[in-house]
Amino acid sequence: MSKLLTGSVKEHLLRLTLPSIAGTFAMMVFNLTDTLFVSRLGTEELAAMGFTFAVVMIVGALAIGFSTGAASITSRALGAGNRALASRTISDGLILTILGTVAVSLIGYFTITPVFSMLGAEGRVLELVRGYMQVWFIGAVFAILPPVSDGCLRAAGDMVRPVIVMIVCAVLNVVLDPILIFGWGPVPAFGIKGAALATVISRGLGATASLLILHYKHGLIDWARPHIRHLLQSWKNIVTLGIPAALTQALTPVAQGFYIRLAAGVGGVQAVAAMATGTRIESIVFMISMSYSMAIVPFVGHNYGANAHDRVQETRRLSTKFALLYAGITFLLLLPTAKWISGWFSTDPVVIKLSVTYLLIAALGHAGLHISTWLSQLLNVIGKPKPVLLINLSRVFLFIMPLSYLGSRLSGFTGLVVGLALANLLAGALAYRITRRQLSH
Repeated sequence: MSKLLTGSVKEHLLRLTLPSIAGTFAMMVFNLTDTLFVSRLGTEELAAMGFTFAVVMIVGALAIGFSTGAASITSRALGAGNRALASRTISDGLILTILGTVAVSLIGYFTITPVFSMLGAEGRVLELVRGYMQVWFIGAVFAILPPVSDGCLRAAGDMVRPVIVMIVCAVLNVVLDPILIFGWGPVPAFGIKGAALATVISRGLGATASLLILHYKHGLIDWARPHIRHLLQSWKNIVTLGIPAALTQALTPVAQGFYIRLAAGVGGVQAVAAMATGTRIESIVFMISMSYSMAIVPFVGHNYGANAHDRVQETRRLSTKFALLYAGITFLLLLPTAKWISGWFSTDPVVIKLSVTYLLIAALGHAGLHISTWLSQLLNVIGKPKPVLLINLSRVFLFIMPLSYLGSRLSGFTGLVVGLALANLLAGALAYRITRRQLSH
């Protein structure tokens, strides 16, 4: 019987969340390292990296979808004591990830020039983008596998080993980046291609480690050849649950792109810089939020699979209270520190002032953002993807876009951020209402 089925709900969630904070920080370091070292090559190289982010994020959404679908089925199967289904789902999910990534990579590899030309890359920047993405697409399977394999480990209730793997990956990337980008001894300088190589190598080794742990520690990889009909049904189940998660991941840059464009219209380059600074600081603040979201997967999945629905209800109530508390503490901490922290990223007094405005007003909507994120995760885990899609499509198209636009027209940059905060609160209220109704069925 899963250890998550007995004992304090609050203590389990705390115990599952704490290790993931270190892993989330490690992944943040991983991503910042590439940007930091590439920036030393020059402005054109840094611009080329900027162009790659959107495409890499969209392909990464594929992995998030596969990971969410497989983790949902796996965690519920383990809660119900069905290890055969869990191991079969993990194996099928890994095969689906590999085949899906290969297919997307082939298309991506042969369309690099037209896609990035459409995005605005040209001249030497386009050449740099082509060099980076050719390497990335060739090794995309290794870059995409870690979220899926780590997600399956967390679905089994193992929160510590994925963190160790993520930390090792981040450290390895820090070591490989300068060697492969600038050259060292017999290793030639690959420039921006070196950043892609470092990513593929470090994440590939991380995926290998996770797969070995899944097999040897947990015995959750089924090496038997599946019947084609059973395999296709398994893939259908994974994809059905994974599509909302993938779309949610893909919607994030869409929403950000929309309100950053609005910021440019009402405040120019300084407003865009302030928005970029504010969202970067938010990413640090949200480390605990992301970690808690990971903890929901094994706990809710195991208990829902074991029909312990009262413990799932308790998770919903605790998550709502925690969102309000977390957002309140964040606001109080930012009140005296927002100006100081914004100064880390810019010396322009206008940018700092606008960044402080963004941070303090946006924080008022954080409770809604946390609630919509965590309850969407809860619904995904219990196998209810349609409400998740409704919550996140509503958040972006029904709340964020109209309200931030209206706010920007009425009161410039401040109104834009007020609209964004209000949109997140409304999304949280919608998620709370939908989740409460779904769990009462």
